[in-house]
Amino acid sequence: MKNLFYALIILLKFASPGLAQTADQINTKGMKFFQEGKINEAIQEFQNAIKLDTTFVKAYINLGYIYYANRILDYAIPVYKKALTLEPESALAHNNLGAALLANRNYAEAINEYRLAIKYDSTYTEAHNNLAFAYYSVGLQDFAIKEAETALKLNPDHARAYNNLGLAYGAKSMFDEAEVQLKKALELAPNFIDAMNNLGIVLRSKNMYQESLEVLAKAEKLDSLNIDTFNNLGLSHLSNGNIHKAIENFKKVLKIVPSHGTAHNNLSFSYYDIYDYALAMQHAKAAERFGLKINPDFIKDLEKALDPDYFRMRHILVKTQEEAGEILQHLKQGKNFAELALNHSIDKNTAALGGDFGYFKKGDLQPELEQAVLKLKKNETSEVVKTALGFHIFERLK
Repeated sequence: MKNLFYALIILLKFASPGLAQTADQINTKGMKFFQEGKINEAIQEFQNAIKLDTTFVKAYINLGYIYYANRILDYAIPVYKKALTLEPESALAHNNLGAALLANRNYAEAINEYRLAIKYDSTYTEAHNNLAFAYYSVGLQDFAIKEAETALKLNPDHARAYNNLGLAYGAKSMFDEAEVQLKKALELAPNFIDAMNNLGIVLRSKNMYQESLEVLAKAEKLDSLNIDTFNNLGLSHLSNGNIHKAIENFKKVLKIVPSHGTAHNNLSFSYYDIYDYALAMQHAKAAERFGLKINPDFIKDLEKALDPDYFRMRHILVKTQEEAGEILQHLKQGKNFAELALNHSIDKNTAALGGDFGYFKKGDLQPELEQAVLKLKKNETSEVVKTALGFHIFERLK
């Protein structure tokens, strides 16, 4: 009877799945939890698999991926490095470590890891594509193009490789070629939001503002919380002269991520363009507070804009009174001052700035110019003013 009792205990011990799981089985359980979105449970199972078998590389890689996917990079990187001490020629581990390093802005180290992944598996499409993006990120566009093209030779239907190819061509100002590649990415993956955003940027760079806005509107419909889309929409509206629409979209970015330095910066420039200097300064300071360095010259201009001793104006200068009279009529009909200055003013230093003369104090300008400006109210446009330089039309901005 006693021997039978011990035999039953031994039988129950080996029959119980909870007491006899292998590291591989525990790892599989962790993957199931991960697929179900149970992140903490998945992490625990991968850690259990490693405790059971400290040489089980697959569990290290899976654990590293969970940390990477959740942007816990300080955990992901050492886990991947541990996997590589156990299996130095693992192309997957090198590739994944490269991704974590790139996300952590360790560009040189990331590039080295992607190269090692390719060294151990030259047909590893993702490694070639990831290396292309890493090269793009550090400005090595010709290398990026080469790697993206290699990825496409290995897999002609790789939408992300077309996207990265488009990014590299765009960075080289080869906008037509960039547009072609990004559209190929979207043919393969019509809901690829990154490619939509990148195409929107390229179209904006080609001054195709309406087309840019249409592409970005599609991206917004697919993901109403994508801050890149709202930021790009804002920039396209800004380039198209619709500053209030631009502001609306930059504000949407901040509603989602209040600490978004780039959106604060873009809002600062937008408010400056509509002469709301107080809000422009507020957002410039916020951008710097959240880690974005603002152009010191812009800050100086804002300080002058807020200083009551400074004035600001813009002008259009032409050679004849007749031409000046025609331009004045256009202004009274509601035509854009900046566009008229760009197209007609012979003062080339200010024409490119929409006629903006910048800031000045009393006594800084020639008396005849200063008198013509200072007698205007804010946002008021002068009649035609003759000086030794020619015929002016002034608008006081501050």
